[in-house]
Amino acid sequence: MTLTQDYTYQLGDAGVLLNSDLTLLPFVDIDTISGLDSPAFRESQRDHEGTDGDFLDAEFELGRDLLLSGTIYTDPNDPETYLDALRFNFAPSRTLVPFYFKSPNKPERVLFVKPRGVRYDINSLRRTGLSAAQFQMHAEDPRIYTSLLKQTVLSAGSAITLGRGYNKSYNHGYGTIVTVPDSFTVTNAGNRPAPATITITGPVTTPQIVSDTAGATLTFNITLDVSDVLVIDLLNHTVVLNGSTNRRGTLLAANWFLLQPGDNIMRYRTAIGSVTTATVAWRDTWR
Repeated sequence: MTLTQDYTYQLGDAGVLLNSDLTLLPFVDIDTISGLDSPAFRESQRDHEGTDGDFLDAEFELGRDLLLSGTIYTDPNDPETYLDALRFNFAPSRTLVPFYFKSPNKPERVLFVKPRGVRYDINSLRRTGLSAAQFQMHAEDPRIYTSLLKQTVLSAGSAITLGRGYNKSYNHGYGTIVTVPDSFTVTNAGNRPAPATITITGPVTTPQIVSDTAGATLTFNITLDVSDVLVIDLLNHTVVLNGSTNRRGTLLAANWFLLQPGDNIMRYRTAIGSVTTATVAWRDTWR
């Protein structure tokens, strides 16, 4: 479900909608959120020997702790049915779960989190169907993403030599250099570098992904058959064949890169004779 109301929140694609304008019982009213601002930085501080001052390294970010505080409104004659659904929604998970949120004048955004439960006390307010509650989550990856997954298909292109060139004029043609255009624009509309996955389908020999924007090239010493699929994860630096086989060792040089904010010029090149495509998938990424 895509969130359309401002200041609404949902854990998982089928989770309980929080902070909806709908006031029919039961519902959750969120009044405070912690953790959607700048995440904590991984800091290292050391003295500047021999003079005043020091050095502070704060290049990277830690994970985000998210805390939503609010009030649960239920039928006082049957509060547990709704509370059961909330506890189930925020139960621990071994895998990451999308946490969607909607801000004014912005499309739906997402953090990938691990739930840490819903906390509430049973007190005299329960007689009226009210419970003050907190919803806890942790995002190992602090990046905020636009929930829409984008894709661009890169067609293979390379410089192909046909015949042989001569430095004199002749009556007959002896071939020329034919260049197949192979540059594509991949746009990250966010304000920070975005991870991406690149899927290469066979048949192909020695596939190569080039980012002119990042000045980096990933070349793989591998031959894929027509049924093979190679998936490259630019964030986790993994190379997986057919969903299960680790082929990181086929990467000739670990020139990993991310999609920079704005337009990224990318190319897909292969050995002559290969007819295939590579698909780049990413989400716009925000601090």
